[in-house]
Amino acid sequence: MARQTLDIGTNANDGTGDTLRSGGEKINDNFAELYTTLGGNSIATNGINASYATQTIDTASATVNDSDTLIIFNRSGAIAATLNDGTSTGQYKIFLNKNTGVATVTPTSFANGANFALSRYGSTQAVWAGSEWYLIGHKDSSDTDVVIT
Repeated sequence: MARQTLDIGTNANDGTGDTLRSGGEKINDNFAELYTTLGGNSIATNGINASYATQTIDTASATVNDSDTLIIFNRSGAIAATLNDGTSTGQYKIFLNKNTGVATVTPTSFANGANFALSRYGSTQAVWAGSEWYLIGHKDSSDTDVVIT
């Protein structure tokens, strides 16, 4: 169905636009089509909300899971993580360091350098561009750049 526009007439209340009933029917039809396209009766459970597969790393060293998007570092000391090559162009990872030590991530293919380190409360995003990971934003809570080596 094509989008249905409400006919509001030429002037306010001049009787040339849609009736209240036909306008309501068009509104209902438009929303029904949107919900059907999004997969059902609840938009929040059908792709509009932001939910991520999450990996929490709380060991001294680990490999980032391929299928997880949100990576949370949570440990009392330093963490070293390996980030393997992406599986599809546009794949992304969000990194957040909640731990008290530095979290160092070493991508196997990294456009920005050899690795990057997140201080406590630091965060960044990495995007796989088909052959290398690229950082697209990197700051910590003190507005300090993430260290890239």
